[in-house]
Amino acid sequence: MVSSFVATTLAVGHNAVKSILFRIAGLCLQVGMFKFFALIASVTNAFTAYLMFTEDYIQRTLFVFSRGFTHQAVIVFSFTILLLTSGLYDTLLWGLDSPGYVSLKRNVTASSLKDQLLRRPGYVVFSSTRPEDFDTLDRHFADGMNGNLFQSHLNFSLTGNVDLGKPEPVPPTQKFNLQKNIGPRIWLDSEGFSVSPDTYVTTSSISNLERKEYYICPWITVTEGESASWECSFDNIHAGQFVRTPLGQPEIHWDDITDQSYLSEYMRPNREDNPWSFLGSGGDTAMMKQMFTVTKGRRRHTFLENVMKVSAVYDHNQPFPRDSVHDLVKRTWSLDPSQWDDPYITKITEKIRHGVSNNTSFQFGSVQKSGNNTVLQFHYEYLNLVATESVVVFSLFRISLINITIIRSETLPEPVKPLEACDHYYHNRATGGKVYGTSCYEQGSSNKTGARFFGQIDSSSVLVIGGTLGDGSTNVSSVALNQKGFQWVANNTEKLDNLVLSRGYIMAIDPGLVTLETSKVQAAMSPLQVLLVILPIIFCAAIWAWLWLQVDPHYSNSLLANLYATTNVGDTNTSADPGYIHTMPDIGLVKKDGKVEMATSTGVFIHNHSETVGDVGIEHQQTDPRGHYTPIQNP
Repeated sequence: MVSSFVATTLAVGHNAVKSILFRIAGLCLQVGMFKFFALIASVTNAFTAYLMFTEDYIQRTLFVFSRGFTHQAVIVFSFTILLLTSGLYDTLLWGLDSPGYVSLKRNVTASSLKDQLLRRPGYVVFSSTRPEDFDTLDRHFADGMNGNLFQSHLNFSLTGNVDLGKPEPVPPTQKFNLQKNIGPRIWLDSEGFSVSPDTYVTTSSISNLERKEYYICPWITVTEGESASWECSFDNIHAGQFVRTPLGQPEIHWDDITDQSYLSEYMRPNREDNPWSFLGSGGDTAMMKQMFTVTKGRRRHTFLENVMKVSAVYDHNQPFPRDSVHDLVKRTWSLDPSQWDDPYITKITEKIRHGVSNNTSFQFGSVQKSGNNTVLQFHYEYLNLVATESVVVFSLFRISLINITIIRSETLPEPVKPLEACDHYYHNRATGGKVYGTSCYEQGSSNKTGARFFGQIDSSSVLVIGGTLGDGSTNVSSVALNQKGFQWVANNTEKLDNLVLSRGYIMAIDPGLVTLETSKVQAAMSPLQVLLVILPIIFCAAIWAWLWLQVDPHYSNSLLANLYATTNVGDTNTSADPGYIHTMPDIGLVKKDGKVEMATSTGVFIHNHSETVGDVGIEHQQTDPRGHYTPIQNP
């Protein structure tokens, strides 16, 4: 309660407003202090002290020292000290800033800030943390996902609130046929336009001067039209080919005809700026979340892909590391420890152990469709990497989990246009909504009959997470997959997905569909400061009113007003009730008989001896104002 009272919470718009308020409070306190001591002077009949209030510090000091320790000297001394102190009141109010500003937040669409979008926003966000950084992961990812998007002076954050739109998949145009690589896909039009996980994930080819070898692990139908699986042991010479190929590359099938000619394309990571080009291959433990779009003609479809790869490295000359492999299998199977006793987990471990028992490599996995919008693939690999044909350097165990989901389908006003002319089958390649090249010559000298432009694929937004999930270069399973990091990513996967989609929609779809939270810093005051501004104003008004209504008016008016009234200038006859002078006569200095006198057009101000002044102790008065005299002792 106390902290909220002193904390800055009330916006005032600008520091100038705040400065004016503090200054008004300081002035009111000074005026109030002046009037308060005028009230004291009236109560103690210390008119001389009251007149000293308007003198400068030197005159007040002389007065205090000349009077000694008397009540009038004490009044003047106290007045001087407190008036000086009250002059610092606004400084005190500034010192109470905690912190002195507030951040005013409001939600806006990204389109309203489009003019502040960077010319080339970063479509890739790369995060690498260590176990000791887990306490700051929320802040770390928030900063990363908000970075390299808008100009640096814009204070904003992605809310994850995106109007995703509606996906529009279509029924399959071809029957399930694993011999022709027609497996679980997301179908997009009546010509066979479709997207799937890599259908060649179990295929390897080795070609050199001595020989050419192919390896294909056949897929077996599990559920017709829905899922397939594979399970193979194979020669170690193919392990290197699988290790070098990045995992999680979506495969784009443009139509049924070209698909049978093996003219499908991959959403490959750009080696220039996408870390997944090397983290996706080899033995790292990492994760990628990617929003990508595929466009054919006027139809554009948006997808979200999640890829997780868990790796561990073992000494091939040691016995099969069953416990370590089993630990990785069970922990990637489920985050719920109660599910780790599932017999199928042990069955997978035994499949792997048996598959490599004859000094061979092994792979096992499946791909399946989940509804019409999602395709899932999981893959277990135990690869013996060779230096020569018969010498195994080390063994690599990998688990990869891939999820591809269609998010949005839309019809564009105009069909997508090729970046350049080409006499091959080709497509545009883009990142972050910007086309940077084509695949014109990637097909080489393959069949060009009917060659044409397919469309465009765009890696719109990518989040690559390395280090957080573990270290894939170790043989310790608890390090290879850090459970704390895995748990954090799993618990925050929806949030991270929405942030990836937010960035992708801003760069490649429509920023008007994305909500941002902007924050503007404004000067502000705390409730305590507001109270301390109001109190001097009330104090000043109360004292002034009291002095004006209840006290002899001589103590509420200036020396000039008192002089004007008590000397009866212009026969005003206001000596008993001095006040503001509405028609002020000119007062000048005149010389007469070698003396300088103050005068108006109607007379001269003169100190006239009279019997009526006996009541003020005339015997103590002296004609020399600089001389020492005994102070008047008021009753």
